[in-house]
Amino acid sequence: MRLMPVRFTLLPRIRIRYEGFTNQLLILVAILLMIPILLSVYLFHMVHSTELGMIRNHRENLEEAMNYLDDSLNSSFANILSSKEVRGLPRRDQENYLNQALSPIVERARNKYPGVDLGFYSVDFDVILDGNNEHLHENFSTRRKRYFDDALQNNQMIYEVLGQSGTGQLETYQPLVRDGKIIGLVWANENIKGIYKTVDDIQRVVYGIIFIGALLGFGGAFSLVNKFARNVNDIKKGLGVMGSDPAFILPEATGELGQITEAINEMYKKLINVEKYNDLILTSIDDGIITIDNNEKIISINSAAGRMLNLDEYCIDKTIGEVLPGSPFTHYLKNTLKGRPVKDLNAVDIVPGSSRHLLINTSQMYNVRQELVGALLHFRDITEIVRLQESFNRQERLAALGKLVAGVAHEIRSPLTSITGYLQFWNRGHAPSAKSLNIVNRELYRLSSLTDQLLEFARPSKAVFVEYDLNSLVNRLVQFFSDAYSGKLEILCRPDENLPPALLDPHQIEQVLTNILYNSYQVMEGRGRLEISTWLDDKTGMLGVAVRDHGSGIPEAVIPHIFEPFFTTKSKGTGLGLAIAHEIMEAHNGKIQVESRVNEGTTVTLYLPQAGRGDTDVKSIDR
Repeated sequence: MRLMPVRFTLLPRIRIRYEGFTNQLLILVAILLMIPILLSVYLFHMVHSTELGMIRNHRENLEEAMNYLDDSLNSSFANILSSKEVRGLPRRDQENYLNQALSPIVERARNKYPGVDLGFYSVDFDVILDGNNEHLHENFSTRRKRYFDDALQNNQMIYEVLGQSGTGQLETYQPLVRDGKIIGLVWANENIKGIYKTVDDIQRVVYGIIFIGALLGFGGAFSLVNKFARNVNDIKKGLGVMGSDPAFILPEATGELGQITEAINEMYKKLINVEKYNDLILTSIDDGIITIDNNEKIISINSAAGRMLNLDEYCIDKTIGEVLPGSPFTHYLKNTLKGRPVKDLNAVDIVPGSSRHLLINTSQMYNVRQELVGALLHFRDITEIVRLQESFNRQERLAALGKLVAGVAHEIRSPLTSITGYLQFWNRGHAPSAKSLNIVNRELYRLSSLTDQLLEFARPSKAVFVEYDLNSLVNRLVQFFSDAYSGKLEILCRPDENLPPALLDPHQIEQVLTNILYNSYQVMEGRGRLEISTWLDDKTGMLGVAVRDHGSGIPEAVIPHIFEPFFTTKSKGTGLGLAIAHEIMEAHNGKIQVESRVNEGTTVTLYLPQAGRGDTDVKSIDR
């Protein structure tokens, strides 16, 4: 039975959404066409700036001409008319005389600045003096009178551009000051009609260029977009066919679209090859694999999973709850989607009608954008491995039992030898002495203590787990050792003040720590510094207790054997203390680690679970 092991492929990733693509392209083209429009606006601005610049140049020319005329007049109008002959003439004759007197000055200025009409204005006579007596007494316009008055009242130069669409006249007026008094004005004007004609010619050329450019740009852009949209639509239809026909390839195209089409065809071939390769792998392996999407629908089931769970290809696209209702597999996959994956879970009797052991792992699936897209369940039949492991463990337990029996026999032989010797001595008629009775009593106590430790190791007491403050237990033991073994031993305690409560049996953990502290005391011979610290391990979430001494240390070859029963380096030790401590820590779902360097010291670290984490409640548990 072949089951469609890979339903999900990378093909949907190249199904580009083309809706609105043409409009987006048109917007892009329009944005690109805005560039010549903006350039046209800029060109208009430059034309206007050019016009203002040309007017500014002419204005500066007029200002220079007026300054020249002002500088050429060495005296005031009153001084010119100060002779006795002129003083008695009528007003009109005085105006004629003054105008004739100013004529050489005005003429030199006109020769120096050709094309500029200029002259003076007298406040006293209210006439324009330009050296020409023929129109001396002609009335000037109210406009020019207004400019005269503005310049005189404000005592500043004014200028005005007149007739932009007609004559194109630029006029300037500047106060004429003599002896600190304004006696009139110096004026000048120039015909700038040529400037506007040049500007008009430039604008007509600009309008023509803009119109032709816009016509060609928009026409060509829309033609290009239309052609491009047709090619894209062909590619879109081809991609739709690819989804159902693995043998289909996109037809060739020209230009960049041809390169895109070729790349899509090449990528599609690789995807088909990858799909076949994955299909072959998933069909060949003996491990079961099930994948679901975010909606809990099954994406794929390989052949091994189909055989073990009696499933077929018709379960694809159905929810895992419909296919495996009430199954632990369903529970594991749903929890994985919620961020609670399973790691190396050994489950038995999980498949109905089967007593097989399965090693189960689940993981979340992410796409290239690190978005959650589903969950994967991987399970392996480890029934035979478990059976072999049980057989090996049985042999190992028998070997350990033999070693334990040998150790017990060795430990019992010595006190029994002493007791038997004294009993034989007394049977020969010798009376027991106080010393011999004490020795027999000591050996009997030794046998009793050994029996208690063996019972503690073989049949450990019931552990009662409660929430407990680990720091208070450590502080109590530190206080006890400080009081009991005061002298040259310095005990330094560094507890973590923010330590959460632990889940432990206080009596048993106190027994473990007492054994460790006493061993350290013996190694340091009652002298030196003993360091004890507590902390919370952020990675594992477990509480740590470390006891560090500065004794002789433990050789590296000895460390792997220190938790074995009856293994000891002490002359009078039984070798059961650390073995019992190891059993207690395993019952607490904790760990005990030993690190040591010869002549530097030893650190023994305990790791205990904190209360309120995981599925273990506060209850009694047998080790």
